[in-house]
Amino acid sequence: MKKICLYIGMIFIFLLMNTGVRAASPETTGPIKIGFMGNMSSPSSLSSKGAATMAVDEMNKAGGIQGRQIKLIVEDTKGEIPKCVESYKKLVMNDRVLAVIIAEKVEMGVAGMEIGAELFSEYPHLFFSTVGSGDDIWHRVRDNYKKYRFGFQTYYYISTNFLKIWAPENTDVFKKQVKTKNVAIIYEDMEWTKPLRKGLPNVSPSLAGVYKEKGINVVYETTISLDQKMFNPIFEEIAKSNAGVIDCVVGYIDQSAFIKQWAQSSARHIPVLIWGGLAGMPPAWKMTEGKVNGVMVGSSMVKVAITPKTLPFMENLVKDYKVGPIFGSHTTYDTMYGFKKAIEKAGGTGDVDKLIKQLEQVEEVAVLGTIGWNAKYHYNLPHPKYLTPVVQWQKGEMKVIYPAQYKNADYISPTDLRK
Repeated sequence: MKKICLYIGMIFIFLLMNTGVRAASPETTGPIKIGFMGNMSSPSSLSSKGAATMAVDEMNKAGGIQGRQIKLIVEDTKGEIPKCVESYKKLVMNDRVLAVIIAEKVEMGVAGMEIGAELFSEYPHLFFSTVGSGDDIWHRVRDNYKKYRFGFQTYYYISTNFLKIWAPENTDVFKKQVKTKNVAIIYEDMEWTKPLRKGLPNVSPSLAGVYKEKGINVVYETTISLDQKMFNPIFEEIAKSNAGVIDCVVGYIDQSAFIKQWAQSSARHIPVLIWGGLAGMPPAWKMTEGKVNGVMVGSSMVKVAITPKTLPFMENLVKDYKVGPIFGSHTTYDTMYGFKKAIEKAGGTGDVDKLIKQLEQVEEVAVLGTIGWNAKYHYNLPHPKYLTPVVQWQKGEMKVIYPAQYKNADYISPTDLRK
């Protein structure tokens, strides 16, 4: 009797183990399922959803990936971390997606990556963060590659690149376009700006330190909170500081109020450069009642053909999917095509580690250059592979003023533009 019980127990354990193996194997037939997560009340997530849908529709129309159709499964996180974790688990464990895209701020991406790491051994899959720009995602890959190797960060500026690439580019704009060496810096109090305010040990000094190395004088610095609405006192202080340009390291503050108050302050003749956000989007003109005139901003919504994909992407997203190409939408779209190429190079979806190795090597023509991921850290290939042009609002239009190869207008001072 004991032998029979032991035998039955061994069979039961064997069946459980084999069931687990079968459950863990990525599907190699039927549709390729990709999960998409975002805050569906956020314009950037909605735009990214439209971009992901557009990529899926284009691929399916062209025959899919290796003859298999792609199915996009969308989940609304409502901007809440517990909901993000719940949705991630559903997509991976129940829907059995091959990859999860999180098109939201980096904190949500980190939450997803952590639960993904717990699930990976039993449910091999891939994870892409297409909006978050902080360092917390790629640092995990750097510090524990084995555990986090399934994670990739597609948003194209991480703090290291901000300091090593964006800061020197800003210096060129300040010196060559604005013709000044004196800068005032305004930071928003968020995770992504911390390395710029404090520097990165053994990597780079702070933003002010980089500017100093490049011959730029930082004559004023301050940090503002996300819920701040009154900016006039700051602009009045800057007006007295001898600043020749205001460098605004912001993306999430109330930019409409910020810009309107700048345009009515004593600092209104001092040029403004904003790193991203509303100022780089077409609605900014109407939302600021034209006060954004003269503002410079890093914008992915450029109407110049950086690649053959740039203009069709922007036009089709608005025309067919009824959303504007907000930051993160292009990186989401490009992620889909980079992933498609990696699957083709890997010969299918059956081996996730083989897919990871292909993602570490892939380069594909993208909306703003070339999509690909650093083989060691899994962040997007930076400038000049993938870039953000600097545009200036000139009488209702965003004109590219930097870099030179995509320039379609000269810089004009805010004072002259208001004449």
